[in-house]
Amino acid sequence: MSMSNARAPAVGAARAAERGVTLIELMVVVVIVGILASVAYPSYQDYVLRSKRTEAKALLSEVAGREERYFFDNNKYTSTLTDLGYASGSATSQSGLYSASFDATPPSGSYDTSYLIIATPVSGKHSDSKCGALKLDSRGKHDQEFGSEDLCWQ
Repeated sequence: MSMSNARAPAVGAARAAERGVTLIELMVVVVIVGILASVAYPSYQDYVLRSKRTEAKALLSEVAGREERYFFDNNKYTSTLTDLGYASGSATSQSGLYSASFDATPPSGSYDTSYLIIATPVSGKHSDSKCGALKLDSRGKHDQEFGSEDLCWQ
């Protein structure tokens, strides 16, 4: 009898250790993960949009740099991308998310003395409902289709 009494506490302790995770504990973990995901996912989406806007800004800077070189050589700006060295007549960003074009009316009213470049999201690849197209002119002024400057140009 003394042997069975000696084993009884050890068996009870082993069963308590093998008990596992209860459904309540599992649901608490699921709720916590859900709360963290609901906070983190929108922040992640905003971060991805900002990084894509950076690609549009790089495209605008590249086209603007080519415009300035063209002006240096010809004493006027151009509204044709082929004049700037783009073989196909179109300029796209590195990942193809934005395409560049010129606005019909630059700030001075003539492409001889000014330019206005627009980086538009390529449909089917990217959309930016907070800013839309980004714009840059010969004076260095930047603008956006909609949204605030603080949001779109940060």
